[in-house]
Amino acid sequence: MSPRTPRRSARTSSSRRRPPASVRRPGLYLGVASAGAVLVAVVTGGEPVAHAEATTVEPVSVAEQLGVSAAAPAPAPLAEQLAPLEQLAASRSERAAEQDAAAAAQAEADRLELERRAAEEAARTAAEEAARKAAEEAARAAARPATKGSFKEYALGELGGDGAQFSCLENLWGKESGWNPDAQNPTSSAYGIPQFLDSTWAGTGIGKTSDGYRQIDAGLVYIEERYGSPCAAWKHSQAKNWY
Repeated sequence: MSPRTPRRSARTSSSRRRPPASVRRPGLYLGVASAGAVLVAVVTGGEPVAHAEATTVEPVSVAEQLGVSAAAPAPAPLAEQLAPLEQLAASRSERAAEQDAAAAAQAEADRLELERRAAEEAARTAAEEAARKAAEEAARAAARPATKGSFKEYALGELGGDGAQFSCLENLWGKESGWNPDAQNPTSSAYGIPQFLDSTWAGTGIGKTSDGYRQIDAGLVYIEERYGSPCAAWKHSQAKNWY
């Protein structure tokens, strides 16, 4: 037998017992990792789980990131909630009251303006009527003859010679004043042939006068406007004792 043979056998058996390098390396890595873990555990005092728990990232809300408490605010008391509504209602009531007051003031102003216009219209109408009467009287005076005659003759002429109407007028003024132009009622302002009160004189457009002829003019104007004729005035005087 050759002396080299045993060496081959020993080499052959040795190669059979050793696992391949690819198999030995993972085992080697696993062992190193285990040893490292033990070493870390010893160094940290055996608190690997606590450390892991401490480093766990907890979710953070947007409110916490902004520094705002995420807790819902407590609701305000009912009185505070109703306060704005009460203020709004009060404001509307005040505006309504102001509008009502403004409308009332405007209505009063309109009423006063209507009254003022009515008074102006009445005054204008009265002035026009007085001017008309004055013009008519001036026309009559211009048409009269220079010789007027007695008061009764003058009155008859003013009536156009109507004897029936003059008879009623003669009775009427004979009862009132006896055809005296200076007759004065002792208990009133009635004066002259027609016995007119001061207010009646003003309505004829002829001022109160002692002129008997002007008194007749004023009397005929009044009778015509109030009764239409001397006979109608005399009839009223007989029934009421005034005309």
